[in-house]
Amino acid sequence: MTANTQLVQGPTINVTITLDENKVPHFTYTKEDGSPSTGNVVVHRGQFITYQLVNSAGFSFVGAGFATPFDGIIDAMNVSADGQQLVLLDENNVSGSTGFQLIFKDTINSLLLLSPDPQVINKEKPQA
Repeated sequence: MTANTQLVQGPTINVTITLDENKVPHFTYTKEDGSPSTGNVVVHRGQFITYQLVNSAGFSFVGAGFATPFDGIIDAMNVSADGQQLVLLDENNVSGSTGFQLIFKDTINSLLLLSPDPQVINKEKPQA
C-alpha cells in the first residue's frame, strides 16, 4: 500500500470472533474506547481505516471481499504480516457507500469465514 501524505489515520474498529456451543461464529465490533460499533465507518476526508482482531485466538485476516470492488470507494487494502490487522485505504475521491465482508482463516479447519457486511460511506469533501 502506498503512503499518501494527505491521508490521516482514521478509526480503528476492534473485531472479536466468538464461537457458541454449536461452533457458530458471532462477530462483535467495538470502537477504540470499547463502545459498541456496527463496523461501519463514515469518511469525510482521505484516511486509513483499521480493523483489528482482539480476543479471537486462532483467527486471522485473509482480506476483505467487495461486491463492487471497482466503485472507487476503497482504493487499496493491506493485511498485516501476523494477520491481526486489516487496513483499508480510502482517499475519499468518490462519494457513496460500499459494503464488504471481512475474510478470516482459522486453525480449526481449512475453510474461510466471512463476517457480516460492514460499510464504508464516503461523504463529500468539504470545500477548501
